[in-house]
Amino acid sequence: MTWRIYAAAAIGKSHIDAGTPCQDAFAGRTVGDVLIACVCDGAGSQPLSHEGSRFLSDEVVRILAERVAAGEALAAADEPSFATTVREIVGGVRTSLEARAVAAGAELANYAATLVGVIATAERGFFFHVGDGVGAASSSDQNLPEIVSSPENGEYANETYFVSGTEWSEHLRITPFASPVLEITLMSDGAAPFVMAKGGASLYRPFVDPVVRFLDSVSEDDGSHGLAATLEDARTYQITGDDKTLLIALWR
Repeated sequence: MTWRIYAAAAIGKSHIDAGTPCQDAFAGRTVGDVLIACVCDGAGSQPLSHEGSRFLSDEVVRILAERVAAGEALAAADEPSFATTVREIVGGVRTSLEARAVAAGAELANYAATLVGVIATAERGFFFHVGDGVGAASSSDQNLPEIVSSPENGEYANETYFVSGTEWSEHLRITPFASPVLEITLMSDGAAPFVMAKGGASLYRPFVDPVVRFLDSVSEDDGSHGLAATLEDARTYQITGDDKTLLIALWR
């Protein structure tokens, strides 16, 4: 068995109308039986946030994958040790992004992006999370509830926290899970209205189950193209005008 990763991002109607790019990004890799993936959502108010989300997702996944490949059992670590490691990694990527901003004559805030990521085996793992977006782990035991890493929003509507912010470390949240896992889902906040059930405590299975059945029947490339078609469907404009990213990893 192995992890199969399906993922896509689609530009939102509001960005199409404004002529701005999709500001979401994702990255995912497997190293042996370890899944490593991230979804990042760039701040709509910042001109280079699409670059920030791409850089953040790519680099965090790359560095975690390299450390796992070098023999670090990060998915099996205790929570304090993992929190220290991921804080170090995200902080290092943030420093690299700041250097990129200086070289471009820009502000770090121009690259503002959220982060929701996961590292997992089929038995255990961690979500790591700054800002909005959602992560969910579904057990092979249907009697067990899904483990959800929920969004953290600010004091005002549509406000959240970004890795570029000075208080990012205080808002880095770690959510462990330690039960057999068949499905892991990451999404930006634009996808959450139709992927999450009302209240946000679990996935909306009437949407997710048919998607998973389809993904089970196709290759990763074909499944990702299918996800893209779903996210790009104009009917989603009635639900959200935001960019939409969905990453589903299946242990099969």
